Amino acid sequence: MKKILLSALLLSTALSVLSCEKSKPTREPDPYIDSIQAHMKANEKIQFEEIDRKLEAHAKAQKQYVFVRLLVEEDYGMDTRRANFVSGIQDITQDLSEDEKAQLEDLIISNYLSSSSAQIRNGRVTKKETFVLNSYAEASAKRNSFLIIDK
Repeated sequence: MKKILLSALLLSTALSVLSCEKSKPTREPDPYIDSIQAHMKANEKIQFEEIDRKLEAHAKAQKQYVFVRLLVEEDYGMDTRRANFVSGIQDITQDLSEDEKAQLEDLIISNYLSSSSAQIRNGRVTKKETFVLNSYAEASAKRNSFLIIDK
């Protein structure tokens, strides 16, 4: 009798465990929650696209290239010769203000006037020009036009 009672108790416990496993609560789709989740995902996508666009724009920030050309005169005995003194090309990521241009020009003039050629030949600056171009190739071609003479 004890065996029958014990097996009946075990059987009922097993059935209740099995019935608990089978009756897991299921979530019925709630259109309101689904709508909110869809809206959040759409906003997230838009935000990521905006961030990507801004990062690309920042990465493609208009780099510009600047150099300074000085037209100089130097004394060669009884003769005075004109020549170009051209700085190297520098890349910049933002427009130069007038103050920054003036500082750059002054630096290049100082470099020329402290050069041995200017000191030996009484060098003078007669003209200065600052060129700001959108590509290195353009800047290089323009700079070379002052340095290389085609004959």
